[in-house]
Amino acid sequence: MLHRGEQSPSLDSLIREAADILIVPGTVLNEHYLEHHHWSDHYVLAVARGKPSAPQSFADFPQVSRYVAWRHPGVERLHQQLAAAQVRLSQRGELTCLDTLLDLVAKRHCITIVPSVLLGGRLGELEPIALPLTVTRQISVVARPASLLSSAANAVIQALKKPSAAAAPNY
Repeated sequence: MLHRGEQSPSLDSLIREAADILIVPGTVLNEHYLEHHHWSDHYVLAVARGKPSAPQSFADFPQVSRYVAWRHPGVERLHQQLAAAQVRLSQRGELTCLDTLLDLVAKRHCITIVPSVLLGGRLGELEPIALPLTVTRQISVVARPASLLSSAANAVIQALKKPSAAAAPNY
């Protein structure tokens, strides 16, 4: 079960037995649930590939482009960490559809901040720019031990363990 809109997902779905697998940002465990796989990634500023005269540092882009946030479970934490580091972005809105947002970025309508792994297939049209501080996200696959008896649950866990960018969760 993937929690797309929840900002603070919990183990409730597993406790109520409404789900066999829970994919959450970070590790939320107790003695009844096991973390079967986890991975982490860092956020980058995504901008359209430009001309050599285009801005090259993070500080330059927010002054010349609109920032549109990608709405996902880690966005609040991302913005809190940026604010704590006194990184100011003038947010012009947010989108939940990552493909639409990256299309807008590629067409130079805006800039956004996303985990670097999500740019893997679009490096020809998008350029990752390092943030002024390292902001990481961690995602864990958590399940009840009994869930491992399910071949469907095992198939999901094995698919998530594959190293290719295509196997990364598509938000």
